[in-house]
Amino acid sequence: MLKIVGRQGMQAVDAAATAQYGIPGLELMERAGRSLAEQAHSMLESTPQPKVAVLAGRGKNGGDGLVCARLLAGSGMHVSVILPTKSRLAPETAANFKRLNPKKIKIIKLNNDFSGKTLQPFLDVDLVVDALLGIGVAGSPREPVASVIRTLNSMRVKVLAVDLPSGLNADTGEPGRPTVRADFTLTFGLPKKGLFQPQAMAWVGAWAVDSIGFPPELLYPQADDTAYFNDPAAAVILPQRARDAHKRTAGKVLIIGGSAQYHGALLLASRGAIRAGAGYVTLAYPKPLDLIVRQHVLEEICCPLPGDKNGDLAGAALKPLLSIAREQDAIVIGPGLGRTSKVFQLVRAFIREASGPRSIVVDADALHALAGVQRLRRSRSLPALILTPHEGEAGRLRGVPPEKIRAERWAITRELARRYAATILLKGPHTVVASPEGRLRIIGAGTPALATAGTGDVLSGVAAALSAQQLEPYDAAALAVYLHGRAGELAGMDPGGLGVRAREVADAIPFVFRQLRGSKGNAKYGMK
Repeated sequence: MLKIVGRQGMQAVDAAATAQYGIPGLELMERAGRSLAEQAHSMLESTPQPKVAVLAGRGKNGGDGLVCARLLAGSGMHVSVILPTKSRLAPETAANFKRLNPKKIKIIKLNNDFSGKTLQPFLDVDLVVDALLGIGVAGSPREPVASVIRTLNSMRVKVLAVDLPSGLNADTGEPGRPTVRADFTLTFGLPKKGLFQPQAMAWVGAWAVDSIGFPPELLYPQADDTAYFNDPAAAVILPQRARDAHKRTAGKVLIIGGSAQYHGALLLASRGAIRAGAGYVTLAYPKPLDLIVRQHVLEEICCPLPGDKNGDLAGAALKPLLSIAREQDAIVIGPGLGRTSKVFQLVRAFIREASGPRSIVVDADALHALAGVQRLRRSRSLPALILTPHEGEAGRLRGVPPEKIRAERWAITRELARRYAATILLKGPHTVVASPEGRLRIIGAGTPALATAGTGDVLSGVAAALSAQQLEPYDAAALAVYLHGRAGELAGMDPGGLGVRAREVADAIPFVFRQLRGSKGNAKYGMK
C-alpha cells in the first residue's frame, strides 16, 4: 500500500529522498521522464511515425517533460518542445533543457502575444505531454499558460498529463479555470488527494502512480495515514486454502435475502461468494420463493423460511435464522430482502442477537433497516459488522442528502464506522473502506462497467466469502472491493463499460485471483 498525500506531503517526500537518502533531484527527474516515455509509447503503439508535442513549464514538472522529450526523440519519434514561459527555468529543468538535441527536437518558445491560431499547428500531433504546471500550483493558471490550456482543450488530441493535469488542485481536486483535460495522468511517488475527488474525474482520465524508486520507507502508510489499496496490497492478503481443506473448512457463508420482487439479488450474492472461494453457501429466503430459487441453484444449500402473503420474510423466520447462523463463518443480510417495517424489525433483531460467525455483511435493504439507529448496542463477542452502502444509502444512515456524502466521502465514512462500530465500505468511484478505529483505505480498482444492477449484491457475497476464509473485516472489505473492481474490468468487452452483467463480474473473480497470485507487485498501478 501507499499513503495518499497532498501538495505539502509530496514535497516533504521529495526533500527527504535527497536529504536523507542521497537521491539527487536530477535522478528522480530522469526516472520520471523515463516512465513518461514508456507511457507515451504505450499510448502510441498503434500509430505509425508518431508525432509528440511536450508542453514544458519552468518547474520540475517541466523537467520531467523535457526528459521524456529527449528519450522519445532518441527512439525515433518526431518531437517538439513548447515553452510558454520567459521565466528562468528551475535548475534541474534548465539542466535537462541543455541536454536536448535541437537537431532532433524542434524547440518553440512562445511570446506573450501568441494566439490560439498560432499555437494550433504545433499541437497538431498524435500526443501532447502536459508538463506545464506541477502540484505546487494553487488557483487558476495565469497567462500565457491559461491560453495554452484553452487551445489544447479545443483540439482533438490525446493528452498525457505529468503528475496532475495542469490547473488541477493536488489537495482538493478542484479544477482551475482552465484545466487540462487529460486522457491519462501519470503521477509520481505517491497518489495525490486531488486525484480521488469526484470533481477531478472529468479532467484526470485513466491514471496510474509510479513510485520511480523512492525509498519504500517514505511511501508506506503509517497508522494515521489514508492508504491507497493496490495490486501489491491485494496480493499480500489473498486467502490461501490449505491442501487438506474441505468444503466446511474453506468457509461457510449464509446469505439472507430475497423477496417476491427481488429474488435475483440473493442469487447474485451467492455467485459472488462461491467465486470468491467460499466452500459452503446456504441461502435463506422466504418460502414462497422456493420453487424459483431451486430452479437457479446447483451448489448452494436451500433453506426456505416462513414468509408472509406478500413474499417477504416473516417475523417467525428470526428463530431459525439465529439457529442457522451459529454454524456459519460469515453472513450476508439484505440483498433483495424488501423494505417493510416487519422486515426492518427482523433485520435489527437478527443483527443484535446473531452469534457464531466472524462477521455479518449488511447490504442493500438491510441498510435501510439501520437508518435512524444512532448506535447499535451489541456485545463485543458478537460478529463484526461490515456495512456496504452506496452514497444514497450512506445518506440515509447519516441523515443527509447524497450530495453531502459525495462532497465529504472520506470524513463521513470514518464517522459512520465509529458510529456503528463497523467496517464501512462506501461504494462508488474510488470506493472508501474505513475501520471502526478510523483507519481509511481508498481502493485502486473500479470501472464504469460496474454501474449495472446486481453488482453490489455480488460484492457483498465476495466480502462475506473472504471474511469466512479468516480475513479480518477491514482486510476482507478492502480486498473484496479490489477483486470486484478488477473483475469488472475483465468482464467489460466495451472500453466504455457498457453491456456487462453482474453475473459476469462474479465469474471473472477467479481470473483476478490468478493474476494477483502471479503478480510480483509492479511499482506502477492505477485507475481506469
